[in-house]
Amino acid sequence: MFSFPLAFRFALVCLLAQLATAAAQEASRTAAVAPGSVLLASADGVSVFDREGTMKFGQFTTSLKDGKPGPLGWSDMIYDGCRLPSGNYLCSSHHFVRELSPDGKTLWEFRVQAPVELKTCVPLPNGDVMTMDAAQMELVQLTDHGQRIAKRIPVPTDKKASPHNRYNLLRRTAAGTFLLALRAEKAFVEVDDSGRELWRHPVPDLPVAAERLANGNTLMSWLGGMIEAAPNHEIVWELKAADVTEFPVIIFGGFHRFPNGNTLIANSDWHYKAAGENRVQVFEVTRDKKVVWKLGTDAFTGKKPGSLEPKTGNVEHRLIGLQWLDATQ
Repeated sequence: MFSFPLAFRFALVCLLAQLATAAAQEASRTAAVAPGSVLLASADGVSVFDREGTMKFGQFTTSLKDGKPGPLGWSDMIYDGCRLPSGNYLCSSHHFVRELSPDGKTLWEFRVQAPVELKTCVPLPNGDVMTMDAAQMELVQLTDHGQRIAKRIPVPTDKKASPHNRYNLLRRTAAGTFLLALRAEKAFVEVDDSGRELWRHPVPDLPVAAERLANGNTLMSWLGGMIEAAPNHEIVWELKAADVTEFPVIIFGGFHRFPNGNTLIANSDWHYKAAGENRVQVFEVTRDKKVVWKLGTDAFTGKKPGSLEPKTGNVEHRLIGLQWLDATQ
């Protein structure tokens, strides 16, 4: 009977052990990623993609023509959105808040004119919607399907800044308070339902979104990273662009924190410089900053049009708002 040399058998055993370890690591990585889909609010519209990169929903304010996105007006640039318990979709742009049916039809719309900017939308437990009037520096509570304003709540910020540079996204906490990104002041602020400031935390640059976690900490995204801060402002976790070495992170946008400690993050590509820099649009990292899932720009080809940046000619997808939809949603 033919017998392999001892050295060859040893090398074969080592190779099989390496393959088994790699398989175990891949299984562990896959098991750590929850099944479901991600809703993306981007300048060109609202879409939902599953883990495999299949688009489950898409409603856009522009379309592809000859392989490139058509014009996108300033008024219609969407920043924020979510899927409601009814199955309808809520989204907001510079100049409107809009509810869409699952087939993409507009059910109602609240529209403003410049210099007012809205950008953000948050559904309230009673069915109303909270948005932001950046010109008047007020939270605006919409009722009766956007037909009436139920309440205006002053939220002062830098009056010297233009309306566009005053705010980013708004989020509601479980306690009924609101977390708001103050662009000009480079900080996140928590206010109660009268607008009284309760908590403030600075960030190095361009704050995007903040959410209050179940453990009482606040997770915040800013241009160059993410910060998880305790109520006393102690930083308990931080992720910076330099921690992600597989691909460039251009702007840290909306996010979702999973129960296992993983964080899903939108990689917003507004004004990126070089071709290919925006190849990863959404990614998930573990608590120890390992990338365990990516949604690439290739998933959008022929489906999500994006926006054409006039200065560079680049197609940008401009993700900002993000909502995780688990497998039951």
